Amino acid sequence: MSAKKLPETDDERIGILRAAVEREEENERWDKVLSLANLEELRLFIPIFEGAHFILNRAMEERDKTKNQYNEYFKNTQLYISHFIQVLFLAVIRHEIKAESLALYGLQENDPSLPDLSTEEAVLTWAENVIHGESERTVRGGISLYNPTIAKVKVYYELLKESIHTLSVYDKNIIRSQNKINDLRIKADTLIQKIWTKAEEQYERADR
Repeated sequence: MSAKKLPETDDERIGILRAAVEREEENERWDKVLSLANLEELRLFIPIFEGAHFILNRAMEERDKTKNQYNEYFKNTQLYISHFIQVLFLAVIRHEIKAESLALYGLQENDPSLPDLSTEEAVLTWAENVIHGESERTVRGGISLYNPTIAKVKVYYELLKESIHTLSVYDKNIIRSQNKINDLRIKADTLIQKIWTKAEEQYERADR
């Protein structure tokens, strides 16, 4: 068989396999390229391959949507934590909250700088810190801060956690789907090579 470049995409593979089935179904000659067994193998394989291809693409599309949501929730959680801590520091400066209460939030009295919120781990940690600190302070009789309220921080913290979990689920599904379709691609390429080989053998016989 002459060397032929195998298709690079799943759409190309599916197109070649489908075209082979259609040609054989339209071929009214007695000397068909593919045997009935070959044809039935293709008919059974194509929908399996198409289904796996669809599932992988759908999972990747859904993951991209969730990633966009994650980015939004991450930025909003960063923003509300930062604003909340700034309001907290201002309340201490105005003597509305005792300086020693900062420790409840994981903050230091002599360090009014904002914590680093550049990573996912840091954002989750500081969200938990301020939620816990505000709960502890108000339980002890302190007045809740507002603009933003801790409830707003909680909302985006929970949304962020949910999107992290959802992304993890999609990542696992994508890995599983990719492993499956990798095996199916090997099978598809084997079938395509078989089709090309049988077609060339038939043409060689016809030329004799």
